[in-house]
Amino acid sequence: MEPLEKEFNNLSDDGGLRKRIIRPGDGDLVSPMSLVQVHYTGRLHPEGKKFDSSLDRNQPLEFKVGEGRVIKGWDQTLLTMRVGEICEIICEPDYAYGVDGNPPTIPKNATLLFEMELVSSKPPEDPLSKKLADAASSKAAGNSSFAAADFASAAKSYRFGVSRLEYTWGATPAELAEISALKVSLNANLAASLLKTKDLNDAIDACDRVLEIDAVNVKALFRKGQAYAGLSAFEKAEETFKAALEVNNVFRFKANMVKVAQLEVGF
Repeated sequence: MEPLEKEFNNLSDDGGLRKRIIRPGDGDLVSPMSLVQVHYTGRLHPEGKKFDSSLDRNQPLEFKVGEGRVIKGWDQTLLTMRVGEICEIICEPDYAYGVDGNPPTIPKNATLLFEMELVSSKPPEDPLSKKLADAASSKAAGNSSFAAADFASAAKSYRFGVSRLEYTWGATPAELAEISALKVSLNANLAASLLKTKDLNDAIDACDRVLEIDAVNVKALFRKGQAYAGLSAFEKAEETFKAALEVNNVFRFKANMVKVAQLEVGF
């Protein structure tokens, strides 16, 4: 049985798109360009003849809101929905398939009724440039907190900076180099903060993230050794301190060789 149209609220000024909520959802409203999954059943209105349903395929439709892959009525409706919501909408031709319809299932000038369930919604990713800027800003904020001996706030800032660099697909070689440098400095600084707050296992994890990128990072090796010592894991601490010392000696040797070479050529 078709629902009474008086139960619907207008979503458009011209009344061509109307909605009623069957089950409210939770969380934030969908934002433009979010990646959504929607279950739906579409019927001709007012006849009630079903022409399509994702439920028959047991597979929700996935698309980005506002990208133009679905009818106008859907894009506008989804911006009023929350995850878990089930609603019905009536789309007149201007909000559906227009004067031409979509033969053979949808005739010309057809008004459609959809039952829609918003299964999931993932907000659009920020551009990489913003992620890099956020990470750099978080590093600066963390450094300020660390200098003020507010180590918990420093750790929070560094963690946020690290989180902004988790997903960086499509980065250029120059951006990848910047990402690696930021990951090293953020995690090394995070380890220093966590040593101060006595979160020693987390400090070791932060050091390991540095060493995955830069296996000879002396600061990370030294701070990892400190964390092991704080946990009374003295054998691991000694092993890590020895590795840091070996790396440091190699760097000193190379620096001395550069100085000798400069003297020999008259620099």
